[in-house]
Amino acid sequence: MEEEVRSGQIFIAYRGNKIKFKQIEQALSDRCPSDYVVKQWFSTDKFYAGKIIVDNSFSNGCDPYYNSDNGLLTVSGYNQNEVEEVCAKFPRFKIKNPDKYHQIIGELCISLETNMFQFLSNYMHFCTVIWDSGEDSVIAGVTEPDDHQYTHLYYGYVLKGEIMFSNDAEILKQFCEEIIEFEPNTYMKDGVIYTFDGKKVCPSQKKKKENEKTELIKNTPQNADSFFGGLNSLLSQIASESIRSKIEEHIEEYFSSEKAKQKVTNELDTEMKRQILEIVKKSIQEFSLENEITEKLHALFDEQLKNYTSQIQIPVSHIIKLSDTVLGQTEGSFYHEKFEQILTQVQLDEPIMLIGPAGSGKNVAISQVAQALGKHMYYTNNASNEFKLTGFIDAGGNYRDTEFYKAFKNGGLFFLDEIDNSDPSALIVINSAVANGYMAFPHETIDRHPDFRIIAAANTWGMGSDLQYVGRNALDAATLDRFDNIFFDYDQKLEKALYPNDEILEFMWSFRSAVYQSHISHVVSTRGIGKVYKKEINGIPVPHILTSNVIKNLGQDDINSIIGNMKDIRSDNKFYTGIKELRLTR
Repeated sequence: MEEEVRSGQIFIAYRGNKIKFKQIEQALSDRCPSDYVVKQWFSTDKFYAGKIIVDNSFSNGCDPYYNSDNGLLTVSGYNQNEVEEVCAKFPRFKIKNPDKYHQIIGELCISLETNMFQFLSNYMHFCTVIWDSGEDSVIAGVTEPDDHQYTHLYYGYVLKGEIMFSNDAEILKQFCEEIIEFEPNTYMKDGVIYTFDGKKVCPSQKKKKENEKTELIKNTPQNADSFFGGLNSLLSQIASESIRSKIEEHIEEYFSSEKAKQKVTNELDTEMKRQILEIVKKSIQEFSLENEITEKLHALFDEQLKNYTSQIQIPVSHIIKLSDTVLGQTEGSFYHEKFEQILTQVQLDEPIMLIGPAGSGKNVAISQVAQALGKHMYYTNNASNEFKLTGFIDAGGNYRDTEFYKAFKNGGLFFLDEIDNSDPSALIVINSAVANGYMAFPHETIDRHPDFRIIAAANTWGMGSDLQYVGRNALDAATLDRFDNIFFDYDQKLEKALYPNDEILEFMWSFRSAVYQSHISHVVSTRGIGKVYKKEINGIPVPHILTSNVIKNLGQDDINSIIGNMKDIRSDNKFYTGIKELRLTR
């Protein structure tokens, strides 16, 4: 017998268009008590989200919240008391009405993106589903569960590409064949599962893999069976279960598919790739395989080992130290090539200005620096006036503080984004504070905290607008003199590590180079490559990807000029073929 829907407030979120609201309503009426209520329902032609009240005695938040300014829709489950504590602890979210507390996750997602999961997990239990209507992208996650149902999250697929979420598994069983519960402290972004610190989690398919491996070994020569036994012995030396799983998957594919060589070349994760090359080469030497297989593997892996370090960026860990004193170590991750220089100069208490094109990863790098140094990051997007830095006394006589004030007083990394879009006269505040070591705010004069650090980011060199970035201000010479400049360009090794699709990278890099050569004002950013990669792996048609994320506002003449300057690209690259065939109708 099916379980009844549990008491409490639960939610459904669905990305797709096969199932309509009436079907969900009917499924609920067949299963739920007669006094259930469906309300706070939000729907478009692509996404549904709704709150279901089975028992009003539960006060956990599930209300959908849509912010039309940024196109984010959130529906979340949490404990009312915990979210009130978060709002009280961080008044900058300005959510004072208890009926609006459900907005907090959406507001955090705007400023912190997926970093909000790690941030919020320190203060509250929750599960949430977020839809970015602009990107048609879904993010969902859950913290460690407690005794309440709102801290569990389940998902299932209705059709390929159509996914449904709920904090009650029984509801999903009406529509999905397989129901999967999120592991604690994990989130899904566009179908990929990550831990809260951003590490990718491999799906649990152990049983399926074991069955496939059994069949494979049955149909493999006896000496290849010995190979698998020796390989398993070697794999047991690897601590990471996810890496072991990946290695097994690709080795098995080599013996079962002619396409495996291409997969090994193009699709292996970087750290796993390094380990498989070493382990398999060793195993080949120890076990006798058929001559043909041995020759192919030797040729493939020798070539991969020879070119490995020059072709890709591997996850690295940076040592944090001053002089010869080691202070700590970052987690293994992908970093921009300028990360270590930035980290060192921040430790030396040098104000830094990162100057580079839009979408090159400046914000991510600064966030990584703050995390590496264990400092809270205080963020302000351009100083349009002095009060955005100093704060002000309101009509009631209360001081309204700022991110700059909190960083200067309490210590932390203050990040002033788009400094070249700031009012030059307002930046004199920063000059004075950095030079003097104290600052007069409207209600008090305070000394600079010893752990205060400052980083700014700009698209120009502070000399005013150019053809690419119009409306930028010329900064005061005193302001420019305060900061050490670091040029922060696109990092191709980082792009290859983050978005491992050779066809996309070949096209986007050639397109970017052609844009520069054509002297056309157009941005081809790391962020843009990420959007192309995300749409490609989700099956979005090439013409749609090109118009949405590559050519954007270019005219046909500009596109033709760029195509004419594209080099180092194969003629059968589907994106290259697609852009040559594209004809704008606007």
